Amino acid sequence: MGLSSERKFKHTLAMILLCVLLDILSCYFIVNSTRYHLWAVLAVCKMYLVSLECVAISALAYTVSDAFEILGSKQEKILGICYQVFFVIGVIVTLILPVQVFYDGNALYSYGPAAEVTYLFVGVYIISLIASTALLKDYLKPKKISALFLWMGLWLASALIQYCKPQFLVVSFATCIGALIMYFELENPQGFISRKTGHFSSAVIREYLDHLYQTKQRFSLMMISFKTSADSAEENKLLRKTIEMLSEFLFTVDNAKIFDTAEGYFLLVFPSTDFIESTKFKISTYISSVESNAELSDAITLLNPYYTIVPDGNIASSPEEMMLLLANFIPGDNNLLQGNETVVDDEIMETIRQQRQIEKLVVDAMENDRIEVHYQPIYDIKSKSFTTAEALVRIQLDNGKYLQPNEFIPIVELTGRIIPLSDAIYRKALSFINSYHVERIGVEHIELNLSVKQGESPIFTSKFLQLLEDYQIDPDILNLEITETSSLRSKESLYNNMKKLEEHGLTFSLDDFGSGSSNLNYIVDMPVKIVKLAKMLSEEYYDNTKAQVIVKAVIEMAHSMDIEVIAQGIETAEEFETMKELGVDYIQGFYFSKPLPEREFLKFMQVNNL
Repeated sequence: MGLSSERKFKHTLAMILLCVLLDILSCYFIVNSTRYHLWAVLAVCKMYLVSLECVAISALAYTVSDAFEILGSKQEKILGICYQVFFVIGVIVTLILPVQVFYDGNALYSYGPAAEVTYLFVGVYIISLIASTALLKDYLKPKKISALFLWMGLWLASALIQYCKPQFLVVSFATCIGALIMYFELENPQGFISRKTGHFSSAVIREYLDHLYQTKQRFSLMMISFKTSADSAEENKLLRKTIEMLSEFLFTVDNAKIFDTAEGYFLLVFPSTDFIESTKFKISTYISSVESNAELSDAITLLNPYYTIVPDGNIASSPEEMMLLLANFIPGDNNLLQGNETVVDDEIMETIRQQRQIEKLVVDAMENDRIEVHYQPIYDIKSKSFTTAEALVRIQLDNGKYLQPNEFIPIVELTGRIIPLSDAIYRKALSFINSYHVERIGVEHIELNLSVKQGESPIFTSKFLQLLEDYQIDPDILNLEITETSSLRSKESLYNNMKKLEEHGLTFSLDDFGSGSSNLNYIVDMPVKIVKLAKMLSEEYYDNTKAQVIVKAVIEMAHSMDIEVIAQGIETAEEFETMKELGVDYIQGFYFSKPLPEREFLKFMQVNNL
């Protein structure tokens, strides 16, 4: 990938190869010293000693290569000059001092002042390498640290053995073993390559971005993702085949480094902005040409490529920010992108930064227990009392203000943090129910919002039932709300989980019916007992004749299926009376109360129910 550490490792390997060859050559000359002039034998032996110093300083340069990309060139140059001077001194001293050879027909080695000085200088390099690894551990990869320590440990041990017992020629062997360790742990080119496509793998995208930002290089990116709509196994097979063909075609793009992501998308990184449009045109032309293939035309239609173009990589301030930016433009359930491309500009980047800041606030609130659950009472028209309440999350900031759910819920869903957040909400709500015995103040149900991502999880049911057992909660008191959504990936998993929980006594409601991706199949397929009319639909009822027809039809349809209806967002007496006349079963809204903290909710229920 053109990383500094790659170049330095190749240089180190070259020095090791030279060292091994000179070691073998010196053994040959010592054994055959009677056939060659003495100065030739000693010259080869000295060259071998110098090569040991070359290996040592190359290994040191390789060790600090990653760190200096971060710390900058000034420190690198100063320290580099110091070690270069030290290296030159070592070479000169080694060449000047005398060296002697020994061979008795069995053991052979070189010895003398030149050999001892070499051991001294190599020892300094090894100690410097160990010290630099320890000092720069925050800038080095953990695997590199452990591999370097193992390599230097082997080399130091072999040097001590050979110094004390010169007939044991183990230094070159230990050097090769160390290089082999580094190769398999860090520098194996095959480790960078996706076996499926032959492009760079997703595992090294972050490492390459680190390199680009640390070396302050200018670059641009283009991500090719896919708005797939395959529903059948046959369609998925066609999609895979088409993506494989596109992957093969991308090998013809020689002006970019191409990464194959784990999701089957492709990230192209260019050394400038000059090639993006021409490359996109080239890819589009290829896809158009493939459409003429009768076997693949359907797959190409399904493929629907989406281009995310970042003209200037430095629009993001760090690799983390760039990865977050790219994640926001992968077509998916929570990100229904319009058109077929997005060109990232400063405005988009600022939005991403704001999202990241909100995510940090949510994480900080979870870590510091500033997640609160407020409860909004729900009025039961039949009993004329408040028999239900919806548990709603609130996040308190350091300044005492609250972050509103519509500000952070979409972001935590996109980033996957909705599951740990929901777990925290469930624990607080169940603890509240257990501690205050809310059924004594007329509460028949507490409604908890269920994230679709959670509901799809194969372990959700067992986790939730364990929570009920931990807090000793009767399942009959809980109702789980599911919002209509297009983010449903695995209907089967969600429905199976709902049926299992229903068998244990839990009930379900369909939240915000009439907004977003409304679908009557939700009511038909899911075991819901309640439908909650979206606030928007309730509001539209008073101004829109079509909305009036829809609301009346929904209420009539639900009741015919023994499903109760909650009208949300009711704020005035007129709205309350209208919904009551329409025959809804429950009323929820600011007309009665906003969501209340625990103690205020308890007081409200005591005053109004008791």
